[in-house]
Amino acid sequence: MATTADILGSNRKGKIPSRWSKHYQQLCAERDRLLARDGSTPECSLTKLDDLTEAASDESQRCLSLLEASATQATIIEVLEAIHRIESGTYGCCELTGEPIEAERLKAIPWTRYSLSGQSEMEKAGWVRRHALPSLESLSEPAVVDAEESEAEEPNKNGNAVLSEV
Repeated sequence: MATTADILGSNRKGKIPSRWSKHYQQLCAERDRLLARDGSTPECSLTKLDDLTEAASDESQRCLSLLEASATQATIIEVLEAIHRIESGTYGCCELTGEPIEAERLKAIPWTRYSLSGQSEMEKAGWVRRHALPSLESLSEPAVVDAEESEAEEPNKNGNAVLSEV
């Protein structure tokens, strides 16, 4: 039976340049740590609608879990791409400027693709969106009804609301 490492190709016995072997091991450890996280979405609870506090708490927890899963997935992709760059011999080289990425930057963020100057150029040009946590809004936004519209609605024979002409 194939393991996750087999599927993702981490069991390759290719030659890793000795100058990047420490980074390669660090990236593989980070990949394994991220893949071990439980990325499943939490199940919807059957909270009674009359307990709005509990329902709001459950919704907040669900939104945070989805946010965490999304961030984890994005980081896994970045780490896998960095591992591939080491294997292909392009690791440590800025994808924008072609200059070597600073050693301290690679130590802090081993999956980085850009040098500090390259990152600054991209941010000045507006090519990069600053990473920030999105607002914690509900995924299922309630419909807003104006007071005038709600007064104009009348139930029909089936009990469904129908707009009357005003």
